[in-house]
Amino acid sequence: MGDYDNVTGPDDVLKLAAQRTGLAEVESDSWRPGLAIMIDELNTSSAFSPFGRDRILNDATNALGRRLQIHDYIQAHPEVLDAPIERPLIVLGMPRTGTTVISYLLDQDPARRSLLHWQCVHPIPPASAETLRTDPRCLALLAEQSNILQMVKAANVALPHWEDADGPTEDMFIHNQDFKGLSWDSFLSTRRYAEWLFDEADMRSTYEYQKRYLQVLQSTAPGAWSLKMPSHSVHIEALLDVFPDARLVWAHRDPYKATGSLANLWKLPKGMTHVPDAIDLAAMGRDAMWQMSYHVERPLRARERIGDDRFFHMYYHEMMRDPMDVMRRLYDWAGDPLTPETEVRMRNWLAENPQDRFAPNAYRLDEYNLTVEQLQPVFAEYLDTFAIEPEGTP
Repeated sequence: MGDYDNVTGPDDVLKLAAQRTGLAEVESDSWRPGLAIMIDELNTSSAFSPFGRDRILNDATNALGRRLQIHDYIQAHPEVLDAPIERPLIVLGMPRTGTTVISYLLDQDPARRSLLHWQCVHPIPPASAETLRTDPRCLALLAEQSNILQMVKAANVALPHWEDADGPTEDMFIHNQDFKGLSWDSFLSTRRYAEWLFDEADMRSTYEYQKRYLQVLQSTAPGAWSLKMPSHSVHIEALLDVFPDARLVWAHRDPYKATGSLANLWKLPKGMTHVPDAIDLAAMGRDAMWQMSYHVERPLRARERIGDDRFFHMYYHEMMRDPMDVMRRLYDWAGDPLTPETEVRMRNWLAENPQDRFAPNAYRLDEYNLTVEQLQPVFAEYLDTFAIEPEGTP
């Protein structure tokens, strides 16, 4: 992956990214504070294996390299910044609430434009509308993924989250190029980075970078954007500062199930980067409870300020029971046409992608030293406000 022994600060990662891309100029320094916190933890904590530390720094180098490429492209094509991002449909809420399903259903609409997984790996040059799913970079990543999936299926391993290279991804993988994304937190061993991200980070700069990124991609493949990231719910004001006409889809689910699912999601990245003795399931439970408190408290307060009419409320139990009814109501609320052809495409996708496509994803709150009684105060107002259907004993 590279020699990361001498990485002591953001400038060292910038130097590596410049060597990797042949580019050295970046449009701002907004990426530095988050990366500095990450590097400090990597260099002062005994939680990381040598492979794990290198893996995170390699990912950081690649993320910053993409930012260099985006800036270089805009320098050569400044006109891309003239085209607005109009009325994007943005899905947010707690993590693990069915946001992936709705993003894939929206992606079946030819009039809409998704942020595709492969374009957060290889954004430059941006693909044309005709080659969004046939670009050689996309096909190469799909082939790589196919080999991974064969091994996963042979091992009968549960995958808490999977994204096809040619399918929708989360805005988080743009945000991580500003080093303000929870994808980084999932690899770290303490809450320090997440505390900074939720309470101190300048998120407006992150959304401004996201806008530039989307403007580059849409310059060759236009369409009405469908976007999603659960943790948009923690930063709604910053989001609306940059995307003032965004239409917000708030995904709801039994928070006890969602909390257990979030803690369970972290087992894989921490298992890849930490020494075995540093994997603390109880700490993961505490951190999941803490993060979930932000994902309900922040949007509840934002809703008081901006009004409930800014939100379409999508309930997980309704999506599992009758997803097409939810999609019809969403389109009606958004004022967008849902054509018969798009309905057929959505139904076909549902038939081809059943839940638990891989081995069943089993988890329990008590694995993470959590109980419903502990979590009740965190979710009391949320459960009193919305008609959440319980999913059984967590």
